[in-house]
Amino acid sequence: MSIRHLLIVAFTLVFTLLLHSQDKLDDVVYLNNGTFLRGKITLLIPGKSLKICLGDKDTLEIQMNDIKVIKKEKFPEKINPNYEDRVKTWGYTNITEITLGSGLLEGLDRYRDPPQSQFSVMLSTFNGVTITPYIQMGVGFGLEIWSSRGFIPIYLDFRSNILKCENTPFFYVNAGYSPGWIHGETGLGFGGAIAGIGAGARVKIYRRLLMVFSLGYRFQQTRQWQVMNGVQTKATLDAHFVSLKLGFIF
Repeated sequence: MSIRHLLIVAFTLVFTLLLHSQDKLDDVVYLNNGTFLRGKITLLIPGKSLKICLGDKDTLEIQMNDIKVIKKEKFPEKINPNYEDRVKTWGYTNITEITLGSGLLEGLDRYRDPPQSQFSVMLSTFNGVTITPYIQMGVGFGLEIWSSRGFIPIYLDFRSNILKCENTPFFYVNAGYSPGWIHGETGLGFGGAIAGIGAGARVKIYRRLLMVFSLGYRFQQTRQWQVMNGVQTKATLDAHFVSLKLGFIF
C-alpha cells in the first residue's frame, strides 16, 4: 500500500471519528429569560429564527432576538437514583477490611492460669445493603489467624453513619459464630461465639471509593481439650481483643 493510500485511509478514519463525536453532542439554545432548550437544530435562518427538535417529535421555532447563545454540549450523565449529593442512599454495599487485634486469652483455670497474650490478623468482607445514608446492614465472613489457632468468622453486622455526607464518623455492632481449629488437631470444633463493637470514620479517597478505619472491642470464644477425672472434654475459653480495622467500601 502506497503512502497516498495510507493518508486517504487515515483521513477517512479521522473524519469518521469526528463525525461520530459530533453526533454525541446536543444543540443547547440558551434564551434571554434564563432558560435553555436541549435538542437538535433542524433549521437555522441567520438573523431571523431557528427550529430545534426536542426528543423525537416536538419541534419549536425560536426567534433569534430571544436567543442569548447557542452551544454544542455533551448530554449530561444519567443521575444514579441510589445516590444523593454523592452519598449512597440505597443498594448493595461491600466493605472489605483487615483487622489487627491485640488481647488476652483466659486460661483453663481462671484462678491459677494467667491469661495468655494473643495477636490476631483477620481479613473479612461485609456484604449487605445500604438502607439509608445512615444505616448499613449485612452479613460478614472472613479468615482469622492467631499464633496457633485459626477461625472462620460468620456474623451479622450493623453500621450507623453519624452524618449524611461522604466523610463521616460511624459506629458498628456485630455478632455471630466462628468455627475454629487448633494446629495439630483435626476438625473445626474449636471455635465459638463472637461479638464486636466500635467506632471509626469513613473518608473519601477517590470519586466513590471510600476508606474506613475504626477502633473497637472484640470478643471471641474458643475451645480446647482438657482432662477432668480421667475424661477428656472440651473447655470453653474467652478471648478479649482491642481491634484496629482498615478497609474500603465498594
